[in-house]
Amino acid sequence: MEKQRMSKAEIEAHERAIKQVSTMLQRPDQLDKVEQFRRRIARKKASVEARLKAAVQSQLDGVKTGIHQMTDALKEVKEIKEHMSDVDEMYLSCGTLSDKMRDIKDISSQHRQLVAAMENLKHIFSVPEEVAKARQMLADGQLLEAHKVLTDLETSRDDLLYEQYKLENHSDQDIKQLQSFFAEAEKLSDELGEALFKVIAKTMYLVKKDSSKIVTVLRIVEREHRADTKMQEQERASGFLPPGRPKRWREKAMETIRQAVDNRIDSDVYDDREADKMWLVKHLEILRRNILEDLRLARFLCIPCFPPAYNIFEQFLHWYHLSLANHLHQIIQEGLIGNEIISLLTWLNHYTGSELMGHAELSSHIDTNKLPALLDDSVSEDLIRSYFVTTQDNMLTWTQKSLQQDSADWRREEEPETDADGYYRTSLPVILFQMIQQTIQVAQTISDDLKRRVFDVCINEMNKFVRLYAEAIVSYKEEHFQDRELPIFYPLYMVAVTNNCEAFTEFAVKLQREMNGEKVQTENLSSELELLQMDREFNEIENDNPFVNDEKDDPLAQFRREMDQVAQASCGYLLDEVFLDLKTHCTSLFTRSWLTDRSAVDTICVTIEDYYTDYVHLRPRYFAWIMREAERRVVVEYLRAVLGRRIKMNNQSERAKAGEKLLQEQQLLSSLFKKLHQPVGPSPCEALIPIAEVIKLQDKSMMSLELSGLVNKYNDATVEQLTALLAIRGDFSASDAKELAEELKMDSRESLTDDSEPEVRLFIDVDSAPATGFFSK
Repeated sequence: MEKQRMSKAEIEAHERAIKQVSTMLQRPDQLDKVEQFRRRIARKKASVEARLKAAVQSQLDGVKTGIHQMTDALKEVKEIKEHMSDVDEMYLSCGTLSDKMRDIKDISSQHRQLVAAMENLKHIFSVPEEVAKARQMLADGQLLEAHKVLTDLETSRDDLLYEQYKLENHSDQDIKQLQSFFAEAEKLSDELGEALFKVIAKTMYLVKKDSSKIVTVLRIVEREHRADTKMQEQERASGFLPPGRPKRWREKAMETIRQAVDNRIDSDVYDDREADKMWLVKHLEILRRNILEDLRLARFLCIPCFPPAYNIFEQFLHWYHLSLANHLHQIIQEGLIGNEIISLLTWLNHYTGSELMGHAELSSHIDTNKLPALLDDSVSEDLIRSYFVTTQDNMLTWTQKSLQQDSADWRREEEPETDADGYYRTSLPVILFQMIQQTIQVAQTISDDLKRRVFDVCINEMNKFVRLYAEAIVSYKEEHFQDRELPIFYPLYMVAVTNNCEAFTEFAVKLQREMNGEKVQTENLSSELELLQMDREFNEIENDNPFVNDEKDDPLAQFRREMDQVAQASCGYLLDEVFLDLKTHCTSLFTRSWLTDRSAVDTICVTIEDYYTDYVHLRPRYFAWIMREAERRVVVEYLRAVLGRRIKMNNQSERAKAGEKLLQEQQLLSSLFKKLHQPVGPSPCEALIPIAEVIKLQDKSMMSLELSGLVNKYNDATVEQLTALLAIRGDFSASDAKELAEELKMDSRESLTDDSEPEVRLFIDVDSAPATGFFSK
């Protein structure tokens, strides 16, 4: 078989040789190189044979070494076999040795216990003193020293208990006795733990003031953590676990910090909304500042103090996020109202922004995209739904604050602003209606239905605002009348607040148009009001009142109506200022000195013209009314003077003189008011003409006819007033004057078909003029 393999190999070698030779001698010119080819092949052959001989020699050396090692191993196996036989014989001879050694084992165990007792003898006899010493150290703040004493005591206790535990027949009574002997050490451990956790609870404060305390506490906690680990490993190996282990002080420390975070979140004792309407905004801002400050402390100061295994910054971030979520849910459960809901939702939108979690100093350590939402979607939806319910309170807060700011501006020592037409104004209407528009825009993001309902609430709240606005104007007026030198620009700002009333109405109309889907340009609002005013043109001519008399019951119509009432009251306050200046001069009318002195009427005219320069800054319809009302009040003052019996005529000459003077002053006043404005309807000054004619009438028999014309035209004149008018002539007895007056009034009542109001309210205001103001309506 071997010969066949060799023969086959030779044949293959011979065939490869033939191929190689045929490859080298393919051209005739290669025959010249046959000798060269032969030498090259001979060199290769010699090299291969040398390598083969070396390999064979190496293999032979290895085999020789292996044979020697196998021979030595065989000898050693025989020796081991002989030794094992000797061991077997020795083992058989020791079968009863364990029984003989039992006493020695007991003695050895007792010896070990005595050794442990001797080693811990110092601690055994000094437990009370060591505990007292450690407690004094705790009181002095020497935490590391106190912990060393505690560690020595616990080590002594654990060693003694372990030796007792290892006894096969250990006594539970002895174990209990040892535990009771070291009971104070367990109490000391609890006291030390409490002291440590008190320090841990102040982590955020101490890292700024004295971080060494935090480091000391953490060193003790980590030592106890390692001791816990060691004792748990011992328990797995031997089943023995010392009492009080594991202490889990690391877990308790982390839990203490977490509770401190909860306390930090809940530490701000915020006011309720009755005490401070901005309580939630302030509280959220305090939360933001506190959380940001603490996270920055955790980022820069806590990380160097805490071991890396604590992941302290990530833990703080998790705790604060969780505690804040719970705190916000608690606030929501207590109940929020409109602006508080908006404040909370706005704050939540900025939670992950640059003002808190996305702060530049924290952004490298916080992935805000991975932070879970503080509120569930359902909770957010409930908040949005409740927004409508409390929008009313928001509006009240806004209007009050804006009105307070605007009323403060009324007291500035500079003139109010003017619009493009030169009419005085303040910014209050624009501010309030911008707020309303913003509120409506917020509601529009939810639904069109909520937008409409919020609009209705806003208009209702603006109806309430009318009263607040009127109260502010009354307060402003009363403040001025207490010291008329202040505010310096009282008349001008009273003009401005009066003009605001029309601006409020304009904005209300604009909002209504926008709610109806119409586009209204601000510059077209005045023309729109003019169209509304044209609808009332007939009433203006009849009763000379340019203010709204809309009988509709919808909130917008009510707002326009009451705002015009405020404007009318404000115009009345402006006139009160005028007639307060004229009070002295009005009291001098129709006295003896008045007959020969025209200073009173001149002063009245000059004063009216002086205030006219302020009144021209009123909106046109307000200006027309105030000038008409000023004329009416002047006439009422004249009537009050005439009917006040300040003078009694002694003869016809005095009656003629008084009548003529009254006619002259009537013409002067009538010319003045016609010059200042274009009146609509009969002039109030015309009432002085029949009064003058009655006074200067020479033929008493014609008095009935003369007086009847006055009574028929001014049917608000009373019997007493007509009697007083006749009495100042001096030629009518009281009974005759009263009889004539009653007769004329009776005839006048019979001629009236209804109880219509007089054309101009004059005589009825002589005795008791109605109080000026919105609240007298």
